[in-house]
Parts: sequence; C-alpha cells; structure tokens
Amino acid sequence: MQDDIRRVVIVGAGLLGASVGLGLKAAGFLADDAEIVGVGRTRATLDAAVAGRGIDRGVLELGEAVGGVEGKLIVVVAVPVGKFGEVFRQLAEHQRRGMVVTDVGSTKLSVVADAKRYLKQPQFFVPAHPMAGSEQSGPEAARGDLFRGRPCVLCPMGETDDAALAAVTAMWQALGATLFTMTADDHDHQVAAVSHLPHLVAVLLAHTADDMGPLDLASSGFRDTCRLAMSNPEMRRDIVMANRKPIGEALDRLASRLNELRGMVRKGKDVELLDLFTDAQVIRREWEASREES
Repeated sequence: MQDDIRRVVIVGAGLLGASVGLGLKAAGFLADDAEIVGVGRTRATLDAAVAGRGIDRGVLELGEAVGGVEGKLIVVVAVPVGKFGEVFRQLAEHQRRGMVVTDVGSTKLSVVADAKRYLKQPQFFVPAHPMAGSEQSGPEAARGDLFRGRPCVLCPMGETDDAALAAVTAMWQALGATLFTMTADDHDHQVAAVSHLPHLVAVLLAHTADDMGPLDLASSGFRDTCRLAMSNPEMRRDIVMANRKPIGEALDRLASRLNELRGMVRKGKDVELLDLFTDAQVIRREWEASREES
C-alpha cells in the first residue's frame, strides 16, 4: 500500500485507463481514504467508468482532477498519442512538487518530445507503455487483470527524477506487469514490429479478403488473424503517424518477405515453403515458451 499517494488521476477513462484503476484497487495500492479520479471528454464515459469501479469519480476538467489534494499524486495519461500535447499543455499549469506523471502511450519518442515541449517540469514525467489491450474499447471492457504478466516498458529520460521513477515502477509492479527499461528509440523500433505491424497486417487482410469476394466462408482463421482490425481507427491512425519511420522499416521487411513468399507459391517451391512454415512455427513456440518461463 502506498500511503503517501493521496490520489491517482487517470486522463482518459477508457479501456486502459479504467483497467489501471481496477487493477490498483484490486492490488490495494492506495490507502482507503485515497481516491482514483477520471478525466474524460464525455459524462457518459465517466459515468460508465464509475459504474464499473474503474474510477471513484469523474470530472471533465483536468484542473479539477489534480487540484484540491494535499500530498503526492500520480497522473496517468491514457489518451490517443495524438492528444498528448494538448493534455501536457493543460497539465503544465498545475504541476507542483509531489505530482508524478506517466502514461500508457504506444509510442515513446513522440510522447517524450511532447513532454519536453509542454511540461514545465518534465523531470517528473516517466514514459511508460504496457503491452496490453484489446480490440474492444471503452470502460465497459476494462479488466483489473489486464496488465498481469504482460510486458510494460519504462523509458526514463536522462533528467527523470528518481523518486518519480520509483513511484511509477511500484504502480506497474502492483498491476502485475513484467517491467522492461529501455530508451524511447529502442522501444519504438521494437513495437513497430511486434505491435504496430500486426495491426496493419490485420487491416490489409480484412481488405484483401473483402476484395476477393464475399466472406460467407470466413471462420475462426479469419476471425483470429484479423481481430485487430476491430481496434479503434483513430488510435491506430495516431500511432502510425507518431511512429512512421520504424513502421516504414517494418513494412519494408514485410514487403520483402511477401515477395519471397509470392515467388515460392507461384513457382511451386514446396521445400522452401515447408522450411518457411517450420521456421515460423519454431519462432512462435520459442516465444510462447519464454512467456511461460517468465
């Protein structure tokens, strides 16, 4: 229990934000008299988050959420990455000693740049990215165990305050995440391949299947491989725009692989195809084994 933290403010009480609140409550992270306050654009979303117990109360103004509390508080920014600059600009007017800021954004270089541009005290910001989510959205889809056993990347900056880093580390540990620390640049390159590219592949698969005819025969294979096409379009657009260069490199590699595969299929290279499928199976099995060990 973090007795010294009097409030957690979640800016964006959707799937990830409300899941943070549910998880912290389940873990007993805060003292009984502390509270979790959500900030949102609509009263309906905030009311849904309160009903689901992801937050204790919701407000429409960020200043109201961070004001009126003595002692330490953590602000978790859980909005689309394209909105971070606006949130940081508003938050800058309310920064004070004892306020720690972190986030759940899917890109880190763009978020760090916004923090350094808008926050008056960027040293109290700890960039973070939990590798968890769903094709669903909204507080109704929130789960208290969403982050348990999932990777969460922390990307402290050179000037990051040690106490702020410790507070954010403790929060993600309470949520059950497996923590990794790396630079924002390394993060963005890695997630381009393992997170952002799968979203784009799912989108292209859905379009390609639709181009080739009706989807009457589509079943579990189609459902599972293009599940991410159901994700929030605005969120995906913002992620791609914020991480264009690494995603472009990942797409170049994918295009090269597709060209190789197309040649194997058209030329009937059964041995090469079997090797390709076998190698992919090994990659997947080794990844699954590493998750079980951790």
